[in-house]
Order: sequence, then C-alpha cells, then structure tokens
Amino acid sequence: MNSVLPLFFAIAATTPATKPSRVLLDRIVAVVNDDVILASELESAAAPFRADDDSPQKAKALDKDILEQLIYERLLGQQIKEAKIDASDEEVDRAIEDILKQNNITLDDLKAAVKARGRTMGQYKEDIKSQLVRLKIVDMKVRSKVSISDAEIEAEFTRRFGDEKPEALLQIRHIFLRYGDNPSASDRARVLKAATKAYERVKAGEDFAEVAKEVSQGPTAASGGDLGELTESGLLPELARALKGLEVGRFTEPVVTSNGVHIVRLDGRRPGVRRKFEAERNKIYQELYQREVERQMKVWLDEVRAESAIELRG
Repeated sequence: MNSVLPLFFAIAATTPATKPSRVLLDRIVAVVNDDVILASELESAAAPFRADDDSPQKAKALDKDILEQLIYERLLGQQIKEAKIDASDEEVDRAIEDILKQNNITLDDLKAAVKARGRTMGQYKEDIKSQLVRLKIVDMKVRSKVSISDAEIEAEFTRRFGDEKPEALLQIRHIFLRYGDNPSASDRARVLKAATKAYERVKAGEDFAEVAKEVSQGPTAASGGDLGELTESGLLPELARALKGLEVGRFTEPVVTSNGVHIVRLDGRRPGVRRKFEAERNKIYQELYQREVERQMKVWLDEVRAESAIELRG
C-alpha cells in the first residue's frame, strides 16, 4: 500500500497529544453532523503554528484555516466509522517493520526517537493505526479515480528538464585545513601558513594524495582527499573559480574560503550527461500520482461536506 497522506491531514501529525493545561472557557466552535469541535481543540491544533508577533488578523486567519482542517478531519473520521474500516495489530506491526527497513534503523532507535518527542510507543502505534485506516479509505473512495498517463509523465519531464544544460563533471581531490569555530586573524594566518607549506611540498613533487593523508583535515583525508565527481555548482564558489581553466593533473594554489584553506587537484573532467527520461520516469509518476490522489481526496471530501450538516459558531 502506498503511503499517501493528503496535505490537509498534516494537522494530525502536528497537533499536540494533550490539550492546553489552562482553558478558561471552552465553547463549541463548530458542529459537524453529530460531532462538535471545541475552542480548546482549535487552540491546541493552532498552537504550533502561532508566532508571538502575529497580528489579530493573522491569528484569525490561522484559526479559520485550522478549523477547516478540523472539519475535514471530522468528516473523514465519520466516513471511516460509517465504512467500518479498522486496522489490526498485525497490520500496525507490519507497518512499523516497513518503517524500520525503509529508514535502516532498529526498533530501539525508533523507540528512542518516539520518546525524544515526548510520546509513548502506544501513542505512536495509535498514530500508525490512524494512518492505515486513512489509507484504506483512500483506496476505497479515491484511488480508482486516479490515473496518470505516459503523456502526462513525459510532459512533466519536459517541463522540468527540457531546458536543462548538463554541467561538466570534475574529478577532484583536495588538501583541506580548517579554521575551527570563530577563528581569529592569527588563527586564519596560522592555517594559511600550514596550507602554504603543504602546497610547497606537492609543488616540489611529493604525491598529492600522500600529503593529503598526512595533513588534510576532514572525512576525505583517509582517501587522500578524494572528493569524487562534482559539478561546478556543487563546489564552493571560491573553488569553482580556482578550477576554471585548470588543466587535468594540475592543482591550485591555496584557496581561502569561509571554512578553511583548500588546495585542489583536478584529476579529470568529462562532459555532463543529459537526464534520461527512463531514469526519472518512476519518480515523476509517484509525484504526479500523489498530487492527484490529494486532489481527488479533497474533491471527495468536498462532496461529503456538501451533503453534511455543518454549523460554524463564532
């Protein structure tokens, strides 16, 4: 089952598990068929999105948007109840196993993450169960109406990448000496002096990779400073400028950047390759499919709303 959760359900994931500790006066702000939405519930749902400097107009607009979300939540819950949709403990456990595999984490990792968010595994499983029943009603009410044609996928591919100009790929390695946090002028001078010494060594004929292993700092040091293939746009601007016009096999003088000093050797340059449709097809299909599911879900719930008795109370 695809994990599809329409945008207007996002409120469920951000709504605090408990209501505000102080509610001076609760009241009904909306009636949705036989269900009510309380002012305290609206405030609880809106709280994560409020800012201290919100104007009264902005706060009112937020309340209106959140109330609309809550109304859709009620309508969806009523439809789930009417259809008698449920998710078993086994389905919840399988969903959690999928989450562990997709994120390459252990159950203990997940438990720690859940605890860090101030929730229990029991609450987390209830969240998963709620998502599963939502997915089931999406399957029942919406998916049959969703179809994405090859022509739509091709059109989207052209829209995204039709004017793309592939960048050349640069095979590079570097010697890097970092400044550290909040470097002083003397710290910067010391690092530049050390980088200059390293530059003089490779200029004198020492092997670049061996010098990098000895003096370079950061995760690439062990591999002799190998950065792999990168595009110019993937480099720091200072490094991209220093590599302009550099011949393969040559290296730059020390290049000062905001985080330290680099000496970069260009080991290869090859033309970029235009993006292939087949390589992007599945990703584009999934994105278009999800977007259409969300649209159809909204259409369906709008139809449900039109047939429901909804009363807004100021």
